[in-house]
Amino acid sequence: MAGKLATLVSFVFVATAAAMAVPAKRQATIPGQGTWFNSNAVGACGVFESDSQHIAAVSLPLRQFLGGNANTCGRQLLVTANGRSTTVTVTDVCPGCGDFDLDLSPTAFQDLADLSVGRINIEWGFL
Repeated sequence: MAGKLATLVSFVFVATAAAMAVPAKRQATIPGQGTWFNSNAVGACGVFESDSQHIAAVSLPLRQFLGGNANTCGRQLLVTANGRSTTVTVTDVCPGCGDFDLDLSPTAFQDLADLSVGRINIEWGFL
């Protein structure tokens, strides 16, 4: 798993840096699953989270690979699903998420699908 994660994240960092001068649609994306969570509490990054914010929690392996909170908290991600996109800020960790999955606030998830769906296929990348 660590090798797969390192290879994919390294590719994304290089591709994202190379794509900074082009529209976001052309940036590298990481496939994963998107779920949603009720926040309204202080997350792993030490900031109060609200369901009305566009926020995300990343998997524990991804956070560890990126170097912990200092390199993860506050990062912005472009998340796409069902032909729609939303921008979120990383404020938390999702211990139950797969390596490349994101747990989104209800507001962010609703930009992509109805909450009743619960889980969707997503693609995301660093901004």
